[in-house]
Amino acid sequence: MSAPTTFQYAVVKVGDGGSPETFTTICGIQTTGFNDTVQTANKAIRDCANPATPPEQKVTVLSRGRQLTGSGLYNTSQVALINSLLANPANYELVLLDISDPDIPAGTEIGTWAGPGIATAVNLATTENSDATISITIESNGAWAYTPAS
Repeated sequence: MSAPTTFQYAVVKVGDGGSPETFTTICGIQTTGFNDTVQTANKAIRDCANPATPPEQKVTVLSRGRQLTGSGLYNTSQVALINSLLANPANYELVLLDISDPDIPAGTEIGTWAGPGIATAVNLATTENSDATISITIESNGAWAYTPAS
C-alpha cells in the first residue's frame, strides 16, 4: 500500500535579525496554520460576436500572501519576545516535524516554510483555574519559500 508522507507537528520560530540570523522557537504553540492565498480582481468580458449573452468572468491575480497562525499555551518566560512581535518586521519559520512514524526518529524535520512577516495580532486569554493561552497571526511581508529537509 502506498501512503502519503505527512507530518504531525510544527513549531513557529522567529529570527533575531542578526548575521547569521538565529531563530527562537515560540514555545507553547500547539496548533499551527499556514494559508497561501492570492488577492484577485474579477472582470466581466462580453463576447463581441454575441454581446447579448452573459459575460464571462476573467480573474486577474493582483498579489500573493501567506498567513501563519499559531495558538497554544502562553509561555511567561518569553514575555519580552512575545511583546516584541506585534507590528515589527522579522523573519519567521514554520518547521514541520514528524513525531509518530515508527521508522523515523521523533522530532525529525520534514521541511520548513520561511520568509519575512509582521505579527498583526497577538491575543492572550485566560480562564480562572486554567492555563493562559496565546494566539498569534503573522502576515507575510515578502516572498516565502518551502525547503524540504535534507
